[in-house]
Amino acid sequence: MYAAGIIVEFNPFHNGHSTHIADTRELTGCKHVIAVMSGNFVQRGEPAICDKWLRTKMALLNGVDVVIEIPVQYVISGADYFARGSVGLLNATGVIDALCFGSESGNLQEIIAAGKILAEEPLRYKEVLRNGLDKGLSFAAAKGAALEACLGDVSQGLLNKPNNGLAIEYCKALQLIKSPMKIFTTHRQHGGPSATKIRQSLLTGQNVGDMPKCIADILSCVTKFAQLDDFSDVFRYLLYSKPNRATCLGEGIENRFRKMCGEFAKISDILTAVKTKRYTYTRLQRDVLKILLDILPSHMEFFEQHGGVQYIRVLGFRKEAAHVVGEIAQKASLPVVTHGAAIDKLLQKRDAAAKMLQQELMIGDIYRLASGEVGGYRGERGKGIVII
Repeated sequence: MYAAGIIVEFNPFHNGHSTHIADTRELTGCKHVIAVMSGNFVQRGEPAICDKWLRTKMALLNGVDVVIEIPVQYVISGADYFARGSVGLLNATGVIDALCFGSESGNLQEIIAAGKILAEEPLRYKEVLRNGLDKGLSFAAAKGAALEACLGDVSQGLLNKPNNGLAIEYCKALQLIKSPMKIFTTHRQHGGPSATKIRQSLLTGQNVGDMPKCIADILSCVTKFAQLDDFSDVFRYLLYSKPNRATCLGEGIENRFRKMCGEFAKISDILTAVKTKRYTYTRLQRDVLKILLDILPSHMEFFEQHGGVQYIRVLGFRKEAAHVVGEIAQKASLPVVTHGAAIDKLLQKRDAAAKMLQQELMIGDIYRLASGEVGGYRGERGKGIVII
């Protein structure tokens, strides 16, 4: 097998990620591991604790050969979009033979079966899903109930563990695009290191374990770790001055946000007050980012109408794997962006790819408001990719 793909955030990289990469090589027998990774904002609806360039370096120092960025529009638009964008990117490279993801279940056949139900949406699934939403369940809870009704007896935790949930969405996406990639899963039996706990330790200045020494050394040089509350003043300003950004979210969420903005100063406190059984904290965090980053539902509809993810942006590679990037450039079904000149060329086309990339460049500037890094307008245009 030539190359296996993994879908990651490395927020930040830890020992569990090292195990996943090693297991991917062992399970698939691949020569190369290619990671598609969230950029400066991550799927749970937060800024990454450190920027995508540092996290790319972390990946390349610890067994990944090539890192490709998942466009932010697909990162913060829910698990289904995240999976479609990630799987679509891996498939579009033209060189990846397999996808290997982690799961708490480890039962690949059950995961594939659940993915097939999501892809086909049989009548029973639709009925139970609709009934759950009518009862006020969150979409995730209603979807879990609908899957359980269709699958029958399943392994404990299959439908309510985060990695299982993403794994099912990956399988759904693979079925929808009829990808020939083989599927493998690594079994996260005991959960492994917690990225959440590591982030909390970093933000509070506590000692951090569960990561390779080179990662700890990189993180020790970060002067400021980004967090969602860094955008609190900007968020409250936008809610009052740009009402259309919030109104488009629907379901009256913008009214709840505005009400709580009058009572709380920090985004985290506003979210706690707005959260309900129907509106989960993570879903609301993504809504906050959509307002902050000006990513509207109409933008996602436009990109989906034009085929989804529009380009392959390489963030970095190992010198020994430079030929892999060359093969991707030759075989990919999407434009491949590796340097500033390629960015400029893509922007000149004024098509869906240019629109997606323009948003990404703008969002790179916005991220620097939280990270404290100094940089010019669309500073990423001149940013060199990471080569280890």
